[in-house]
Amino acid sequence: MSFRSTVVSACRFSACRIRADKRIPCLLIVPMTVSLGLAFQPDAAGVRHIFEDALARRERAFGAGDPRTAQAARDLGLYLRAHGDALGARRALAQALRIDDGSLGPSAAQTLEDAEALAGVSTPAAAEPLLRRAAESSDSVVAGEALSSLGSLRKAAGDLPGAAASFRRALGKAEQADGPNGTPAELILKILLTLDRQTLGPRHEQTLNDARRLAALYRATGRSREAAALDQINAGPAH
Repeated sequence: MSFRSTVVSACRFSACRIRADKRIPCLLIVPMTVSLGLAFQPDAAGVRHIFEDALARRERAFGAGDPRTAQAARDLGLYLRAHGDALGARRALAQALRIDDGSLGPSAAQTLEDAEALAGVSTPAAAEPLLRRAAESSDSVVAGEALSSLGSLRKAAGDLPGAAASFRRALGKAEQADGPNGTPAELILKILLTLDRQTLGPRHEQTLNDARRLAALYRATGRSREAAALDQINAGPAH
């Protein structure tokens, strides 16, 4: 098999099938596949051409509105995003979203995954409605990533209560996807605890509840010292 067909096939596999294991981000697979092939490809422009050519072939073979064309546009967009071309990635990912909106429907899981991917290369103003769309996905990984990104946007805008609300929803999605003691849940709990202390105060009941949840996670993952330290910090009555 040629390098051209290997890259295109592997990227199609990463975007379509690796999602069966929701803990493996597709975005990580595509760049790794391309990187492995760079020994056979003289420059990044040549690799980009492979994706662009694959998209053109799909358009000719299946038409501009076919989901298979959307997949090729998505592969191109993810490659460009991973290699720092935000403008090119935005065009390709917007094309994928337009196609899937029309062919799969606006609430389809793949369509909402497209929206989340496009938000990652969009301005904050353009990203927020895309993330709000993606947050309603039936896929807990996609919804959780969208909610976490939305929380970061609201935090950057100075809306700490709005950020906390988004991160709290993201926590529920993370627990659905990876369990209550997974790394995503831990990271989000830490963010929530910081926001709680900033917006509600260190002795507020919600702050203490989140601290207890984080301490329980530490204990469940064998980190009793960290749990005890958190318990000591939060000892005392709630306000």
